[in-house]
Amino acid sequence: MSRTAAWSVGAAVIAGLLVPAPLLAEADSTKNDTSQTETSQTETPDAGSSKRPRYVFPFNKVEVSWPADHLHYPAVDVEGCYARVLAPVAGIITQVRRKDKWDPAVDAPGTRGGKTIILHGDDTVRYFFSHLGRVKVNAGNRVEAGQWIGTIGSSGNARVTRCHLHLGLSRVCPLAETRLLQGEIWPQRYLEAWRRGEQLSPRPEKNARIAEFPNACNAAADEHALDIAQRTERHKRSR
Repeated sequence: MSRTAAWSVGAAVIAGLLVPAPLLAEADSTKNDTSQTETSQTETPDAGSSKRPRYVFPFNKVEVSWPADHLHYPAVDVEGCYARVLAPVAGIITQVRRKDKWDPAVDAPGTRGGKTIILHGDDTVRYFFSHLGRVKVNAGNRVEAGQWIGTIGSSGNARVTRCHLHLGLSRVCPLAETRLLQGEIWPQRYLEAWRRGEQLSPRPEKNARIAEFPNACNAAADEHALDIAQRTERHKRSR
């Protein structure tokens, strides 16, 4: 699927996991699971920060590869089982999920990513990592570019697909949502540049998306809330 077609489909798709408020409630529960989810409300520098972030290629120890496209929406699935995952840029870890609670019989969207990390970069870009094998950081941690934060694994629905890491880049949204968190801009060109040692920032492209779709966070949050309400109602009826 082409990137243009994938983005068109993605605008109607609700997938995966959410943003820096407690992670998406289990589809089979009306409460947020906070026992294994850590959230920090620490804010990153605003868009006017004059400090230029430094970028690094966010994988080492194992050779990794990735396809040019991603199904339904802009993102990338990086293959390289057990590779170390590094912070691509300095920033704040705003959320982690340490326990893999995905149940294939239920297939709740809020658990499909298994073990996850959300990083709010100093570049004002949000970085979402899922299907991790290990989580090496805590919510609220300040991390530097190149710091080891996790490993590529098979958590969530990667248990029945393949060992890989889902990486999504997006704007920071103030409300719980799913669609943008999963991926708003294509990461591939940035990974390729960082692998070559180039300092290519996704911030301008992220800002362009905000200018083009300024209400995307609110729309995604509305979709997220509706999805939760529908799943909760179905759960009640099934009991």
